[in-house]
Amino acid sequence: MKKLLLLVVAIALAVWVVSWFRTPEAVATSGEQAWPGGMGTLGSVAGRVPPLQANEASVKLTALANALPKNAAGADFVAEFVAREIVRGELTIGQPPALPNVSAIRELLLREPIVWKRHEGIDHEETAAMRAVQLAVARALVASALAKARANDPAAWEDLHAAWKLAGALDGHPQMMAQTAALTTARMINAVAWKMPLPAPAWLGELQARDCVRPLLEAFQNSAASYWKDGSQMFPTKWLANSVEHDRRIAEELFHTTRCDVNARANELGVDLTAVWRRAFRYRAEREAAANALRVREGKPIETASRCSDGGWTFDGTTLRFSREIATAPPDRPMPLVLRVKG
Repeated sequence: MKKLLLLVVAIALAVWVVSWFRTPEAVATSGEQAWPGGMGTLGSVAGRVPPLQANEASVKLTALANALPKNAAGADFVAEFVAREIVRGELTIGQPPALPNVSAIRELLLREPIVWKRHEGIDHEETAAMRAVQLAVARALVASALAKARANDPAAWEDLHAAWKLAGALDGHPQMMAQTAALTTARMINAVAWKMPLPAPAWLGELQARDCVRPLLEAFQNSAASYWKDGSQMFPTKWLANSVEHDRRIAEELFHTTRCDVNARANELGVDLTAVWRRAFRYRAEREAAANALRVREGKPIETASRCSDGGWTFDGTTLRFSREIATAPPDRPMPLVLRVKG
C-alpha cells in the first residue's frame, strides 16, 4: 500500500510539473508575432513555399555532376584552386591544376532553367544532396572561368554566368542549407569577377544588385516555424515561447542593420547561425569591392560611398581599400577588402 501511495504521489507530482511547464497560450502568442519585412507570422510560412517537382534539366545536371572525376566532384584540388584565387588580392591569376571539362554543364545551365524538387521542413536528404551538387558544380565552373581568364579568354564570363544561373535555381527553397549554398555560390562568383577580361557583361549587374540577407532571413523564419509547430504539438513550454521570440528579435535587428561588420546574437532554435550572418553582411562590402575594382580597370572613378554605414572606399592609384577589415572565422576564406588593381 505504501509503494502504491508513493507511486500515486510521484505521478501527481510529474503531472503538476508538466502542467507548470506547459504554456500553450504563450507558445501560440509567440507564433502570432509578425516577423520583419512583411514576412508575416510563423503560421503563414507553410503557405509561402508550396512543394515543387524537379524538372528534367535538374536530372541531367545531377548526372553530369556525378560524372565529373571523383576528386573534382569531391572539390579537393578544384576547391583549393578557387579558394587560393579568391583570397589573392591581386589581379593576376595563378597556374591552375588540371581541371575537369565543364562544357556540357555550362551549356545545359545556359540553355535550360534548373528546377530542383522543393520540400517542406528544415532538413531533407534530397535537399542535402542538391546542395552538394550545387556547390561542386559551382566550384568547377568558377575554376574553369579562372583558367580562361588567365589566358584572357572572354569565354570565362560564360562559365560564371552558368554558375549564376545555378545559384538562381535555389530561389524559393526554404531550407537554410539551400540559402547558404546560394550565398556561397554568389560570393565565389563575385570574388573572381573583378579578375575576368573586360568588358563585364550586363548580367553581372543582377548579381551585384541581389542581396542575400533577405532569403537567409526567410530561411531563418522557416526554421523557427518548424520548431514552433512541432513544439506546439508536442510540448508547448515557456522556454519554446521565449526562444521563438528571441529569434524573431534577432531577425528584426538584422533586418534593420546597416553595418557590414556584424556580430549577431546566437539564435536559440537550431544550428548557431552567427557565422552565416557575419558572412552575409560582409558580402555587401565584397560586392562593392568587385564593382569598384572593375570600375578602376575600365578607367572610371570608384564609388567612395558604401551601403555599409561603418565603412567607405579609397583608391590610391594602385590599391582599392575598404576602411575596415571584416574578419570571418574558418573555414571561410573570403575575398580581401584590399585589392591591388593596378601594378
